[in-house]
Amino acid sequence: MKKDPGCVAVIVTSRGEILLHLRDEKPDICWPGYWSLLGGGQELGESWMDTVLREIEEEAGITPDTIEEAAVVPHGSEKNPPHVFYGTWDGRESDLVLGEGQALRLFPLDKLPEKVPPHIRHYIRQLTAAVS
Repeated sequence: MKKDPGCVAVIVTSRGEILLHLRDEKPDICWPGYWSLLGGGQELGESWMDTVLREIEEEAGITPDTIEEAAVVPHGSEKNPPHVFYGTWDGRESDLVLGEGQALRLFPLDKLPEKVPPHIRHYIRQLTAAVS
């Protein structure tokens, strides 16, 4: 059976920042200790929009000002890419409430941290090229 691809959210501010969360250091998760996008798996009966909004609320305690599913080119040979959403939020780091992972941070789009998974960096670059 094919694994559910899940969803991720590229959330940017009008100040040219992107919201990332630092994943836990658990060996049984994908990309432990890396900065990544908010997102996760779909629960029974949810639409993908419901899923991404729930995950953003659970992981960061916020609701984006705008959000929509984005058309993206999959990364490399990705056979089961995630549903990728693009949204805006004009809050501040002090408004974020950490619900999962080790940390939440707003990074300038031109200063992403080194430890970002390649497929996540790929989606960020695609969706923020016009903003950065």
